Amino acid sequence: MDASTDTESARRLWALILGASRLVRSGALDPGIQGRFALRDGPAPALERVSAGPEEAAIEWSPRDGWRLTSAPPADPARSLAELYLPLCQPMTKGRLVFAHLGQSIDSCVATACGDSCYVTGDENLRHLHRMRALSDAVLVGTETAACDDPQLTTRMVKGDNAVRIILDRRRRLRADLRVFTDDAADTWLICDHSRLAAPGPVPKRGRLLGVPTRDGRLDLSVLVNTVAELGLRRLFIEGGGATVSAFVAAGLVDRLQVAIAPLLIGGGRAGLSPPTSDLLRNAICPPCRLYRMGRDILYDLDMRHPREGRADQPPSGLERIA
Repeated sequence: MDASTDTESARRLWALILGASRLVRSGALDPGIQGRFALRDGPAPALERVSAGPEEAAIEWSPRDGWRLTSAPPADPARSLAELYLPLCQPMTKGRLVFAHLGQSIDSCVATACGDSCYVTGDENLRHLHRMRALSDAVLVGTETAACDDPQLTTRMVKGDNAVRIILDRRRRLRADLRVFTDDAADTWLICDHSRLAAPGPVPKRGRLLGVPTRDGRLDLSVLVNTVAELGLRRLFIEGGGATVSAFVAAGLVDRLQVAIAPLLIGGGRAGLSPPTSDLLRNAICPPCRLYRMGRDILYDLDMRHPREGRADQPPSGLERIA
């Protein structure tokens, strides 16, 4: 099933998800009170509480179970949109939520050796990235991704507000003419070693320059995540590249990891996901997993909060073609 199918059902469901996200992030939802909501018509998707029965509500909030759709039958393929994205719309009274994504080839490359990465995955996975940005407080990429791809990190392909763009540049060596530093599409936070705050280097036209300490020659990612959460960016989406996502995984900071596998053989290039080495298979990271087809790509959605519980899963037996 294609989680990004552009049908009227999918468009309305995405509007519901955006409405839930905006309601939660505005602080208008009391997480301790159950409520039913309908989609309010208008230029921006919004939810309004309804007191009638569930037949008039499109989505329901439960303090115990979270968000639940009420308007689509269980077999509706578009419901996979809700299953994939509504976890980002949960109220957060404390802490933070870190999602990460990598799109890579079958032979685990995110780009060729010369840096060509546009695009490893297809249009459906790109639309997924834009949806993830729309539901996040911030979207983060590392130095190499910013330097080689010059990404915009906006929500051009879907409805939804742009997230704050976080760029890691420990030594402040990125070019000052990158789009994230010069456009007015969204705020950009440039994060460097705190000892380099006064050094020469790029400064975002719109946003801020932020310093964090380093450990063993690298930015202290735990301090980074906690710092931006304290500043209000509590839903953090790590979009790339391979070294950056792998570093957050190795630090145990990723709550949910998404890896999109494209039917592509690059034959060597920039490495994709590189988790910590396991000495024995029983010690390998094996989290619970859900699979989604996105065009020709397959997305693995991994619950990294339970890194050993995936072996207890009982997947369907037998052989089944999904594409």
